[in-house]
Amino acid sequence: MDMTATERRTKFARSITLVNLASQAEVADDDVLSGLLGWATQFLTHPHVDLGRTGPVCPYTAPSLNRKMLWAAVVRGSELTEDQVGQYTDELIEAFSTLEPVDGPQEIYKSVMVVFPDLKDYSLIDAVQSARKQLVVPEGLMIGQFYPGCGEAGLWNQDFRPLDCPFPLIALRHMVASDFAFLASRREWLAAYLKRYAPAVPAPVRSAIIDRLHPEND
Repeated sequence: MDMTATERRTKFARSITLVNLASQAEVADDDVLSGLLGWATQFLTHPHVDLGRTGPVCPYTAPSLNRKMLWAAVVRGSELTEDQVGQYTDELIEAFSTLEPVDGPQEIYKSVMVVFPDLKDYSLIDAVQSARKQLVVPEGLMIGQFYPGCGEAGLWNQDFRPLDCPFPLIALRHMVASDFAFLASRREWLAAYLKRYAPAVPAPVRSAIIDRLHPEND
């Protein structure tokens, strides 16, 4: 089935252009997008001997592609500053909120990325991701950094490097239940997680759980 123009491409703030990675024609015309799609389909959607658990590296990538909910924007330039990378990331965050679906059970499959293929200073990716994580987690979102040689260890195997990617990029998606391990280290992140995934638990009880895991004198 042919994709609509909206599904294929979405422009935001006249700066970043999000391309749906299910749009074969547009992806094929861009070396970065085609390389990114190849990495996603050949690495993220498959099991890995070093992963430390069964199943694909990312269980959500294949369903996201199948539902036409995986988007990417390419930003060129080798001399980008941290502020510029941050501005493009802010645009990505705002654009994410306008892409369908904006709510409902299918929203967990929606994911967007901004790729900086010419960037060599990967510390900018780390810095922007760290700063924006404080902003997006309370909104029920997760933001990740990927780049060649990224040393972030895997959750199930400390020797596995799941964020090692051919291109430097920042990715955004909705929080899912299995993100607990990524959020338990900070009170405010844990509060956001429990609010989303334990709404039936009274707020004072959630606070007590957080206090137990993060005593005030820590």
